Amino acid sequence: MTHILVFNLILFGACLYALAAGGAPERWTAAVFLGGATMTFLLPFQPNVSYHTVHLRILAIDCLVLLALVGIALRADRFWPLYVSALHLLTIAIHGVKALDPTLVPWMYAGASAKIAYPMLVLLALGVIRHRHRLALFGSDRDWSPVRPADAESQ
Repeated sequence: MTHILVFNLILFGACLYALAAGGAPERWTAAVFLGGATMTFLLPFQPNVSYHTVHLRILAIDCLVLLALVGIALRADRFWPLYVSALHLLTIAIHGVKALDPTLVPWMYAGASAKIAYPMLVLLALGVIRHRHRLALFGSDRDWSPVRPADAESQ
């Protein structure tokens, strides 16, 4: 139980830092992380479900989180959201490994899925630090890459 408390403290600390001091990509990512954690927490408790099979509801939440993270990565004028998206794709791949090999030991499935979240939270916090540094250095920091209409590329 201690590891759950530690993770939640790190999650809320990194997300609150991003919401308070980050730019738009950092705040959106924090909102996605908190939303995914909340949806996972609100899943109904099922005593007969364990890490012996793929958790389809958690997989569905992870897929939604990945879509949101990729959307942020495509629009953000930052590199770190790409890395966060790639790490989250690894989380989904772990579900796939469990589906392909049901003999994968349950603690490995549970542990690998959970441990990947730590570097994602570190990247979020580092993104905020870098954002604050650019603000101090240049006075501004563009959050999103400009969107070019399809017509402009053909001219």
